[in-house]
Amino acid sequence: MKKDTFSIIIVPHDLKKTRTYKVPYRLFYTLLILLGIGLVVIIIFVATYGRVLLQAREAAGLEKQVEELTKRTETMGELRRNLAHMTAMNIQIKRMLGMEIDTVSTSEAGMVDRNSRGEPLSSSMNKEQALRAIPTFWPVRGYITRGFNIAGGKNGPSYHPGIDIAVDEGTPVLASASGVVSETGWDDVYGYYVEIDHGYGLKSFYGHNQRVVVKKDERVVRGQTIAYSGNTGKSSAPHLHFEITRDNVPVNPLDYLLK
Repeated sequence: MKKDTFSIIIVPHDLKKTRTYKVPYRLFYTLLILLGIGLVVIIIFVATYGRVLLQAREAAGLEKQVEELTKRTETMGELRRNLAHMTAMNIQIKRMLGMEIDTVSTSEAGMVDRNSRGEPLSSSMNKEQALRAIPTFWPVRGYITRGFNIAGGKNGPSYHPGIDIAVDEGTPVLASASGVVSETGWDDVYGYYVEIDHGYGLKSFYGHNQRVVVKKDERVVRGQTIAYSGNTGKSSAPHLHFEITRDNVPVNPLDYLLK
């Protein structure tokens, strides 16, 4: 008869009695199977968990890289916006100074420094000085009662080569940009007036003043008081008549004055 058990004998090293245990084969094989299954489960768990840990570490690394790239992208975007703003300002300054701008490209390399007569300007032109020469400062603050209009020419009924700004008499009139006083005096139409030469072909004119406080050939700076507003000359109410010319051609002051 085939035995269905086997014996496990434990022999101690001391003088104690030897112990014998009978174990059924069925139980032994069951334990072996369970042990094998447990080992397989442990191996699978360790392998899976290790892979998950590795993927989590890789994901964390990728997330960090994404954050870094996002920051770099934002920085690049800000730089592009700043460059675009600076390029736009440069283009606007060139237009104000009557320089030609290459229509093929609006990049710095595509712009040609030439005056309104097509003559090339020196590459060493002091841009800071040019900025100070652009009449962007409001001579007075008030309501514009009449705008710029030269469409019909000097003989047209609506011809007006500047803007009229309504202000109280005695309001300080400020230089719109730095320059040299080229003319002061009296005109039957504009009353007491001041004209400033800013260089680069730009001039500004201030009319209908009550009195003028600068002299011809005097150097003035942006924001300096040059006169006090009035109602002199051909005028129906106190106001300042303000003009800007470029190469002796009237241009719209609102294209120059900063809002």
